[in-house]
Amino acid sequence: MFLLFSFSCSEGSESGEAEYKKLEYQGYKFSEGKVSVFLKNYSNNYYLVTLNSLSPEDEIIDKEITELIFLNSQNKNSSLKIKNITDNDTEEKVVSKALINPELNFKKVNINEDFKIKINETIFEESTSTIIRLINISEDSRCPDPTDNNENVSNPGSCIHKPKTFLHLIIETPRFNTFDDFIYKEQLKDYEFFYGGNYIKISKIDPDILELNRLIDDADYEVTMSISNNN
Repeated sequence: MFLLFSFSCSEGSESGEAEYKKLEYQGYKFSEGKVSVFLKNYSNNYYLVTLNSLSPEDEIIDKEITELIFLNSQNKNSSLKIKNITDNDTEEKVVSKALINPELNFKKVNINEDFKIKINETIFEESTSTIIRLINISEDSRCPDPTDNNENVSNPGSCIHKPKTFLHLIIETPRFNTFDDFIYKEQLKDYEFFYGGNYIKISKIDPDILELNRLIDDADYEVTMSISNNN
């Protein structure tokens, strides 16, 4: 998920009219005794940000992205709260998000190596601080033999449609907007895309389809994926 507000700011506008910018949540990162929260278009004149009711110890600005650094001596799961302190009644006043320490709570995987993820499972790749959650598989039209695709009317194949699987993924990498989207993975092709400075690839869906229209329980699905620095 990502947090989204808007605030008006006339500074820098040649016409003098208010310019509307969005405050965007761009992930978090746990380090020893600290938690960093990344926000785009942040200003402490408009928003009060706390972690476990504590104010940030430091603020680092890099272009449009602000890194707010909070103390967290026990490296524990934390509660982030962003409060809108403007007088704009049309905006949501408070948004909260739980920040889970991925090092302690999620299955660890390695960069440039295949891994398997199940529905409702979350993985963590440490070198990129990337978190991936497989939310759901809502459609599965794979075939026992996807190459049996002869469309000849007199001798049609058993798989004349385009076999694919529909997945819902959420991916978080610090300094990037959260990826929260649905993907069609074709049975005969890998699905690869670029996010967070890395290539994310979906290469296989298990278990295999042994007969047409077979129903697979959510708990039995496993998706083979990888995170890599290059393609």
